[in-house]
Amino acid sequence: MSLRKLKSWEDAGLIDAATSARIRDWEATHARPLALRATVAIAVLAIGLGLISVVAANWEAMPGVVRLAIHFALIGACAVAAQRWCSDALLFVLGLLGLTFFGHLGQVYQTSSPLHVPIGLWLLLFAPLLLVRGSGWLIALLFFIGLAAFGMTFGLSFTENDPRLDPTLVAARISGAFAMPVLVAGLAAWARERSQRSGLWHALACLALAYAAGLASAATIASAVVDAPSSTEDWFTAAAVTAGMLLTAAVVVRVSARDGPGRLQALVLAGLAAATLAAWVLRGHQTVAALLFMVLWAGIAGASLRAGWRTVFQLAVALIALRLVVLSFELASDLLTSGTGLIVAGLLVLAVVWSALRIAKRFAPPRLGAADGRSA
Repeated sequence: MSLRKLKSWEDAGLIDAATSARIRDWEATHARPLALRATVAIAVLAIGLGLISVVAANWEAMPGVVRLAIHFALIGACAVAAQRWCSDALLFVLGLLGLTFFGHLGQVYQTSSPLHVPIGLWLLLFAPLLLVRGSGWLIALLFFIGLAAFGMTFGLSFTENDPRLDPTLVAARISGAFAMPVLVAGLAAWARERSQRSGLWHALACLALAYAAGLASAATIASAVVDAPSSTEDWFTAAAVTAGMLLTAAVVVRVSARDGPGRLQALVLAGLAAATLAAWVLRGHQTVAALLFMVLWAGIAGASLRAGWRTVFQLAVALIALRLVVLSFELASDLLTSGTGLIVAGLLVLAVVWSALRIAKRFAPPRLGAADGRSA
């Protein structure tokens, strides 16, 4: 520990002289030479890189079964280590090894299948372990990305089917598959009341809400360009199915978590569903679509103020400011064709950015409020 920092703490009255002396004595007794630790780390890194280089140089020469056996042995060793030490890092590596194993299997045996098939099999085999043993953001992110990738690839697989299929049915299937991950918000709300690992379920709830906000935002952006009569029915189907999934998640969250944060989450999800339907009703108008986007994120900013989500509030203000700048250029595209227009555009951008920064600093919840908003 820095002696200068200890001295500054002592001068500020945070610690007394006796405590400062005890800290210095303890640090001197338990200190480890930095040069020795760096040397050991370099040696271990060199050994690891050497092993990787040897395997990589002879990878193609190895029989496919041997390569799969090595890969499977790594999965088994990582699984044993994860069970013994219960580390999120080990679980994360285990999940990645399991995911790449399916690709390796297809490479060795020259098999092919839709991408959602191996991802779905990976979820079936590894998701229970991740959800039962995981405890933090790393595992939540791995699981949610896998689930979102499965939903997207499964939804896009319908576009490769017989073109004679009903377009409305295809639109319903695609939008339902894309919106499926928002249901994790309901699962997280239900499990948070019954599990000791609240950090994992809090992270999953945040990811589900962020994904839901992304879906609703995409709907408002798309509504600016979707006005053709031939696409109206498909667009309504997609909006209705997405809104239905968001409302389902809102109901499950509201029933599962009856506290204040649970009610707020359900309200946010219901608002996102309403925004998705409003995007269909108000489609075909560029300015209206931009205003709907800003209203959507203004609502999210209001919920952030109530819950104490400082980062979410600042992100919402930034997105509103960015959309306002883009809208101004959309409405007056000729600003960039002259010197005066460039000056006006620059001043406008500076004014919007300055206002956004002032709002974000003036009204953002305190930093400690973000910790209180864990149930976000």
